[in-house]
Amino acid sequence: MILLPKSLTLFQYHKLIHLFYKKSIRISLLFSVLLILSGTTIAQKKYTKTDVREMFPSNVKDLWINTLSGHIDDIHIIDMIIGTDGQTCKGLYSIRNSGTTFFFEGDDINHHLKLVELTSESRTSGFIYGKYDGENFEAIWMNTNKDRTLPMNLSFVNSFEQHLPDRCKQSQWQRIFSGKVDDKTLKVQIIRHDLTFSIACYEDGKKMEEIKLGNDKRVEVFDLTFKNSILTGKSLVVDTSNLNNISIIHLDEGGYEVSSFLKIESSLDFACYEYADYYSKLIAVKLESGHKKFDVWIEQKYKTWIDESIVKLKKSTINFGTKDRWIQSAEGWVEVDLYTSDIISGTLYLQTSVHNETEKIAFIYDLKNGKEIKVQDIFDGKFDSKQYFNAIIPARKKEINWSNECKKWVENENFQYVTLKENGFCFRTNFNTIYGEKEILVPYFMVEQNFKNRNLLKDILIK
Repeated sequence: MILLPKSLTLFQYHKLIHLFYKKSIRISLLFSVLLILSGTTIAQKKYTKTDVREMFPSNVKDLWINTLSGHIDDIHIIDMIIGTDGQTCKGLYSIRNSGTTFFFEGDDINHHLKLVELTSESRTSGFIYGKYDGENFEAIWMNTNKDRTLPMNLSFVNSFEQHLPDRCKQSQWQRIFSGKVDDKTLKVQIIRHDLTFSIACYEDGKKMEEIKLGNDKRVEVFDLTFKNSILTGKSLVVDTSNLNNISIIHLDEGGYEVSSFLKIESSLDFACYEYADYYSKLIAVKLESGHKKFDVWIEQKYKTWIDESIVKLKKSTINFGTKDRWIQSAEGWVEVDLYTSDIISGTLYLQTSVHNETEKIAFIYDLKNGKEIKVQDIFDGKFDSKQYFNAIIPARKKEINWSNECKKWVENENFQYVTLKENGFCFRTNFNTIYGEKEILVPYFMVEQNFKNRNLLKDILIK
């Protein structure tokens, strides 16, 4: 069982369990920022097996020393040098991105290890209990109060540089494909969330949707049941290891399989970054679209927050009180409300344990023209969208059937966080630990006659 920091709400925890990584994630500006800001990776001593050998008396002959790499808390990459003579176990491990190193020593009883974790000043900072068979080390880390536990899983490696593990399972992404099936041009959008696949077909000016459950296999096959569609009765084949295209297959009158291929038009992935040192843990999830301007823009949003967060988390100088290990945390994640080939809209959620409030950044980004846009940019100059929405939001507050307690809180909220959804403009409140978020939706049909550029929203204004 993993005990979360008290500042981490259930809502935020459920957000964080959807952290998703790509197997070979590119080294980006943000990751470089983490390394630079930590200020410790380069300065830290590089330990070797010789350092662990010197922890044991010189007369100990039957000594096995190995290098292991893996994760703590299933997120933070750690590199370990471990030595055992079958009775006593000693060694060290470093958190890769910060370079922070911890030492350990204890008993090895039939491959079951009971270890005390120590700082470089030999002060107790935690405990490690687990099983080590010379190849794999499966353990539980526990703080000195023994009220927080985290999993540790490591495996043998020849060298730390060769160990490039999956940071997280890639189980969330979005793709838009286009092409021809039976000489008809169409577009297919797939949104994956864990094992749920939402499949939308854009055909003849109409949009059709259905939701399928995957089998967690490399190749997923879905029988399509759209009504009055060229895809009716056909199957969709998705090779999750190669998302550059998808296949539409069916049997012809002779019983032969016929395949059509749709090529990728645009993509959206969820990338994750992590940082950890003695005091703090930071997790940030961001978007990668392949659109260079958008990726740089959203990276800068995260860079500013991470700059501020790590500075705050590292303000304290370690005074080696041993009950303050990982007492601070920072989390960032993103929710996407709308994604088309031309536009993306959503909200960044940013939270640190040094502040009770969750910071939010709502955005609408024009992928086609490579720039962030405001709500007014969608309308012609004669229409004052701010004045219109400022008038309609208070009226909608009164129409919605909230509880009396919630209604009192909502009255003081101005619904300032605006995003686009498929069915309208979405206005959200701040996040409240009791009431969560509340939203008010204004359908497009109420204002679309005032749109300046309908082409920007063409994929969501169709029937």
